Amino acid sequence: MNAKKETPLRLGTDVIQKLLPHRRPFLMVDRIESLVRSPVPTLRATRHISANEEVFAGHFPGLHLWPGVYTIEGLGQTANVLEALMALIDGFEVAGGSAEDVIEGLLSLEARYTLRAAPHADKVAVLLEQMRDPLRFMGMSAQVNVKLLSPVFAGQRLDYCVRRTHTAGDLVRFEVEAEADGREVARGSMDSIVKVAAPSSD
Repeated sequence: MNAKKETPLRLGTDVIQKLLPHRRPFLMVDRIESLVRSPVPTLRATRHISANEEVFAGHFPGLHLWPGVYTIEGLGQTANVLEALMALIDGFEVAGGSAEDVIEGLLSLEARYTLRAAPHADKVAVLLEQMRDPLRFMGMSAQVNVKLLSPVFAGQRLDYCVRRTHTAGDLVRFEVEAEADGREVARGSMDSIVKVAAPSSD
């Protein structure tokens, strides 16, 4: 895989829940769209905003206005997914595998979850072992500096883009932005403390 090339992934919620500990109603990423490994690790993901979201019962009655803090949370979760994917790739490469093994395993896992033939099923078992504890990929926000630029409403799709721009030990900085229907709705930066634990041996 060319590390500088944007790699389409199109991974759904079942795969995402192997990478994140969050669950409904607080899972803010529906789909992973693409990954760029270098020179700046970048992840694109999406969240579809349904009129049936629980939060709309009180925010606000009669107006399906998506809370801005949920957009920020979605950007943070997307940053966590990026770190999880990069950690998987790094772990496979250290063990003698490759980034291609991870990508093929993820695509095969998505195929399995969507009842399609998995072209690289042999790589799924190893990948699942690495993904079985989503908490090992967790990052904790250290500082958030995100401006909300425009409202988001039910029926829209949020498009997230996060870029890992700096690392200093466990501290990682991301440049983040979100769009809805092609309109920028949030932009800024996030600093996170990221610790990737070794896979459990039990």
